Amino acid sequence: MRFCKSRYTQTFLILLIISVLLSGCYKPKSHFLQASGNYILGLRTQGANGTSDYLLSQDTINNAARSLSSTGNGIEQLGWCYYGSTGNTVFSFTYDNIKTGIGYGINEAGALYEKGRFAFERLDCFGKGDDSTLVAIGAPWGGGSYDCEIQLIDANNIRIKKRRLTPLYMWNKSDVLNKWPTSIVVNDNKMYVSFYPLDGGTWNTEYTDTAYVTIFSYPGLDSLTTIKDPRTGPIGLYGNQIGMMRAENGDIYTVSPSSLAAGYTQVTKKSGILRIKNGQQSFDPSYFFDVETASGGAKVLTAAYAGDGLLVARMQIPGTDDINAVWGAFDVTNPICKMAIIDLNNKTVTDIADIPAHGGQYGARWLVEDGKVYASITSTPASEARIYAIDPLTATATKAAKIEGQEVPAIYKIGN
Repeated sequence: MRFCKSRYTQTFLILLIISVLLSGCYKPKSHFLQASGNYILGLRTQGANGTSDYLLSQDTINNAARSLSSTGNGIEQLGWCYYGSTGNTVFSFTYDNIKTGIGYGINEAGALYEKGRFAFERLDCFGKGDDSTLVAIGAPWGGGSYDCEIQLIDANNIRIKKRRLTPLYMWNKSDVLNKWPTSIVVNDNKMYVSFYPLDGGTWNTEYTDTAYVTIFSYPGLDSLTTIKDPRTGPIGLYGNQIGMMRAENGDIYTVSPSSLAAGYTQVTKKSGILRIKNGQQSFDPSYFFDVETASGGAKVLTAAYAGDGLLVARMQIPGTDDINAVWGAFDVTNPICKMAIIDLNNKTVTDIADIPAHGGQYGARWLVEDGKVYASITSTPASEARIYAIDPLTATATKAAKIEGQEVPAIYKIGN
């Protein structure tokens, strides 16, 4: 009996090991009815037990009659995701119990397929390095560790190919503040990383009177300098939103929310926009746009560069930024946001009347294509989630695809 029991145990263990190995290699399959196309969208649905994320492919999104649904369509992700893209690869980064990055492409039939996957410890901020490299930065969560980890992700082989630990910035050797990365722009063999200082234990933001950007070599990742500007507050906000944008001529524009709803615990400067001239390692002293004053009190949260000096921006509605609004800009059901066109050259702000008041988002990644910007809008009290096609030249918008779910936190187009 002792021999039989031992043999049974060995067999059980072998089967268990095989099961674990197979589950580790498991790749989610696309649904049989998966739509084809080279528009790739992250769809977040709301169920009784929380949200679920799907990745969908579509042949068009600029159609008000089109519904974006996970029913019989798309690939369900492992959990709540951030998204990123470069070249012909779209990444999902699961942030639930299993931290997994998965790269997807489009096959010859126009359907999504998994290119590969890898494990990661922390990834909180993403930006394009080049057509084969996605830059990702993991930030320290909580106190005790102050180094961020810059990671270069290979979009062809779906792996982390280079790592570099850095505190982003330290005032002195006794500095015990985390520096949370908010946006990444690579330009002229340099990588610009905006951040804001915070207490990792309490998330208090004691220093909100200066904009900060650390500049690295790229792809070497050597720290070159940290530049500061006291004309506005820190650049960007938590949650993989866009806080810096590169114009056609290589100039970089930065947006500072100066907003309690954006996760800051105090506000000391006006919401505004700064500029870093192409190839420079300093803020342009001749350029500052006080967006808050020009807009009558609205604050710019995030934006997409649409060309010709125009931004399509999600802005916080005046009068909604009080102590009860902390982190409110991340709630899709909280209608404190509006959309507007920001003219960087003429320093004007024009509301887009066609888009209703709506909630904010984590990781708002909009698509710029053929002079239009496509953005996910979840409006209340109508409770309609829809993509809007925005024309920056006329400050108008039309309804595009309807979202059968909570929101679309990322919109990409890959391939031809």
